[in-house]
Amino acid sequence: MFRPYIKRTQVLVSIAVFNLILVYIVHTSHEFKPEKNYDLKVHASQIMEEALSYTYAHFKEVINDSLALELDIFKSGLIGVDSTDSKMTTKSGILQSKLSTTNPDFAALYIDYFSQIDDSLGTALTDPKIQDTIAVSLTGSFPGANIALLSACKASNVYPVIISSMGSSSYGANRLEMTWIDIENILFDKMFNYKSVAVSLGGDNDIAEELSSDIIRKLTEKIKKQDYQFINKISLSESIQKRMDIYDSYSKNYKAYINIGGSASSLGNEILSQVFLPGLNFHKDFEMSNVIDEEIIETNTTYDLSINPIVYRFESKNIPVINIKNINKLCMENHLPYLEIDSYDFHTSELFGVIVKHPLRVVWPCFIISLLILVWVVFSSIKQVNKKMEEIENDSIV
Repeated sequence: MFRPYIKRTQVLVSIAVFNLILVYIVHTSHEFKPEKNYDLKVHASQIMEEALSYTYAHFKEVINDSLALELDIFKSGLIGVDSTDSKMTTKSGILQSKLSTTNPDFAALYIDYFSQIDDSLGTALTDPKIQDTIAVSLTGSFPGANIALLSACKASNVYPVIISSMGSSSYGANRLEMTWIDIENILFDKMFNYKSVAVSLGGDNDIAEELSSDIIRKLTEKIKKQDYQFINKISLSESIQKRMDIYDSYSKNYKAYINIGGSASSLGNEILSQVFLPGLNFHKDFEMSNVIDEEIIETNTTYDLSINPIVYRFESKNIPVINIKNINKLCMENHLPYLEIDSYDFHTSELFGVIVKHPLRVVWPCFIISLLILVWVVFSSIKQVNKKMEEIENDSIV
């Protein structure tokens, strides 16, 4: 019995099976769409990963704290101790925030901020062929975030003029044997060709008023022994002015100001520091500024309003501010892990790119193949039917 292709069971079953395979291919298909400066972000992350191998090796050799090593998921050697176990801790801190900033991919966050500044202001922070200069304030509170910045600078050929403070919140660089300047010197020459041009004690009024005189003496000796320019002014306003004088002596053309941690000289007191939100700020938050003005009046704060923190001074010159604080918020907004860091795969977050499901480069070929098969079956069947009709007509004539 004559049956064209379109009526043959085995042909129809084969077509159905083949189309199901095509549907499965489309359903499971995906592609990675990289974000801008993807290669630069990966490079910065890789530089940080290499830098952490040095700090981790030093930590195991000099400190070898079994509890810290157990907590240190990214093998950074940067996890400090609780405030109860350190006499140089300036304030309490959150362990998870310190762990999150030791993720090598945290370096990519700075590249992303640099890219946004380039797009808005026409700078060249993400062009390794051109060297731009940035002003930087570091503290011991987030050594991971500090190294992430240095890694981003190396990857993008940005020169940082760095002023650091020794003070650290808990779980940061709050061991006397491994302060931030110790960590910085471990990496100097091995990884980076720049380090702090000046150092202060940090903490309250930038002279660590909350620490004991014995600890202040030891920190001071460490700063002087390592031949840093020591910022040790009587008042906070003098300390701020000294820092600005140092910044001005190195450059008059900064492309950004980066603050990491809660330095009083950089951000001001707890009230004023709220004007600059976590992350990239092209201007201060004017709405928050108005609220804070009212709060200062209502609480009759004793804070000297004539003190103009460094972050305000750079903002007044229309220099963008990258403010690294509130790490949980930064991680959440920029698709970096905060709580589930132990299951994180490098370079896979949306900071690097997005997974596009059912990409058109897969959907269209599958659709065309399916359509061509259908067209072939239809036209082949029509051709068969026409041929059969001709045979019947010829037979009837005979």
